[in-house]
Amino acid sequence: MTDLAATQKQTRVERVIDKSDPRWIRLHEIIETQSLKRGDFILSSGRSSKYLFQLRQTTMSPEGAALIGDIIVDYMNKVGLSCVGGLEMGAVPVVCAVSAMSFVKASPKDAFFVRKAAKEHGARERIDGHVQEGAGTLIIDDVATSGGSILKAIDGLKEEKVNCSISKALVIVDRQEGASENLAKSGIELVSIFKKEDFDI
Repeated sequence: MTDLAATQKQTRVERVIDKSDPRWIRLHEIIETQSLKRGDFILSSGRSSKYLFQLRQTTMSPEGAALIGDIIVDYMNKVGLSCVGGLEMGAVPVVCAVSAMSFVKASPKDAFFVRKAAKEHGARERIDGHVQEGAGTLIIDDVATSGGSILKAIDGLKEEKVNCSISKALVIVDRQEGASENLAKSGIELVSIFKKEDFDI
């Protein structure tokens, strides 16, 4: 195998759920109608784009949240992960959906989010929620472009000396613009429910 082929295999974005699954089909419909915007946008990564996945219109809708939570809990069970978290704000609705659905499915997952900066009042914590020592942890984001938000969440955990095991990150939509490759350099495998190529863009 050539070095290029090895790199492509290493950074291949795994499917969290099969495209034939009714949950994938319905969630795709919701994102297409509620969250995919076309125009001129500046992304959180600083890049310009002719389209935008404004996913909070999906992650904060009752049906969208339920579908996302159900899909991710099943994935976490499949790969043996017990904790889920991510960076504010994009990850927060997703983490909450997973936490609630994990209880419904009788497979409870600890859940947390990482603040971009520590609170200036109260306990002044940067990590909010529940992280068990040594837990196999899935880092979540709604959309991945460069993977920067996922890396910031992981850095936040390290800075707060939270000892958990992280080898996978999951996004609802991967824009296929380098996040998988960037995360692979840090030993993190990116998986996604959808890729940009799944939409008519």
